[in-house]
Amino acid sequence: MKRSSLFAISALALAFAPAAWADTIATITPHANRVMLENGKATVRFLVSGQGNEGTDCGMWIEYGDNGSPDTRIIGRTDGYLPREFDHTFAAPGQYTVTAKGQRVKTTFGCTGSASTVVTVVDGRQGRQRAAAQQQDCPGGWTLRDGSYNRDSGAFTCTPAYPAQQINCGPGLRYFESDNLIGCRSIGRGRD
Repeated sequence: MKRSSLFAISALALAFAPAAWADTIATITPHANRVMLENGKATVRFLVSGQGNEGTDCGMWIEYGDNGSPDTRIIGRTDGYLPREFDHTFAAPGQYTVTAKGQRVKTTFGCTGSASTVVTVVDGRQGRQRAAAQQQDCPGGWTLRDGSYNRDSGAFTCTPAYPAQQINCGPGLRYFESDNLIGCRSIGRGRD
C-alpha cells in the first residue's frame, strides 16, 4: 500500500476516534451540597476535574437540571485545561442533578467521560429551621432528611448520605442508589 494511502487511512481513523486523545471528565464537585436562597437566588461554584491532554481541544457541556440552558466550554490550549470552575445561579428551591459531559462545542469533538452531582437548594425559611437542626449535627455519612425538622419541638431525622462520587462498577454492572442503599447491579439478564 502506498504511503499516501496509509496516511489518509490513519487520518480518517483519528478523525472518527477522538476518545483516544481527548480530555476525560472524571468528577464534578460543588462548593456546597446544600445552599440557601437569598433574595430569590443561590449561586453555587462547581469544579470539574479530569485527565487532560495538552495536545487537543474538546467540548464540554454542563447541565444544571433547572431547565436552563447548559454552559458549554472548550477545554484546551486557548480556553484552559481541566480542572475548570463554573458558577451557576439557581432561582427556585429543589434538588438538582448537575452533569458535566463531553459533547461537541463549535468545531471541537466532545471530551470523553461524564460526571454528576446533586445540589439541594432550600428557601430562606427552611434554611433557618435546618440551621437549628444542624446544631445537633447528623453524624458523618448522614444528612438531615428533607422536611423532617419540626420547628416546634426541634426534632429531626438523619438519613444516610449518598456519596459525592459514584462507585466504579465493573463490566456488565451499573451503579444504583435506592431506598438508602447504593451498589452495583447486573445489566441485562439475571439482574439482582
